[in-house]
Amino acid sequence: MANTHFAAVIYQGFWTALDWIYPPECAGCGEPGYRLCVKCQESIHFISGKVCAVCGLPLTGKEQVCQNCKGFQPPYDALRSLTRYGGVIRDCIHDLKYRNNQSLGEYFSAPLVELIRQQGWEADFVVPVPLSPDREFERGYNQSALLARPVALKLGWRYQPLCLARTRNTKSQVSLTVEERKLNVAGAFTAVPDLVSGQKILLIDDVTTTGSTLEESTRALKQAGATSVYCLTLSRPIHTDVNEFLNIDQV
Repeated sequence: MANTHFAAVIYQGFWTALDWIYPPECAGCGEPGYRLCVKCQESIHFISGKVCAVCGLPLTGKEQVCQNCKGFQPPYDALRSLTRYGGVIRDCIHDLKYRNNQSLGEYFSAPLVELIRQQGWEADFVVPVPLSPDREFERGYNQSALLARPVALKLGWRYQPLCLARTRNTKSQVSLTVEERKLNVAGAFTAVPDLVSGQKILLIDDVTTTGSTLEESTRALKQAGATSVYCLTLSRPIHTDVNEFLNIDQV
């Protein structure tokens, strides 16, 4: 644990020094000197208050579980998201996906860790949702790993990106219906039993829309023997307009 704490201190010091040597620009508005300026930070809609005990969708009534989860029990033990998708968060996710903005992964790791601690989750290691082989080769990195790695470091939990793989190249989920998204990722993941059997896992992605990717990833992990899987995302859309909801690029 001491070595892990030391590594976390060094990691934080690295980013402090890097920001001083190479001042960042706000991912939301471009203001120099900030990863996210104060104005953009204040515009973020954090998800708070009562949420579904299973999928984390905000609730307004007396129910503890949303109607969707009453009708269909997801394979994961719980899902929580830090923010509501849109505005500045949309810009941040774009930077994570397409600009390899590692500083944003480090920036959001602190509130993500706080959310994990609020939930009282305990896990043996942290796993990023993998990209398809072609997409990761094209992009050169996995944006979910930019979040998962610093979260693991801050928590002192093992980071294990090799225990879960996407075994085929799924097409983009943009504009697919809920059912089409489920079919698109069905059976697309496999996990390594020797690594996950008997383990509690924290699975991290950048954004969830219908939850299909997280559900299929969890199924693969549990089929390989994982005892529990907690899912965490930086953001999720909360819309009554399903068409707008489905036009988010969750691959």
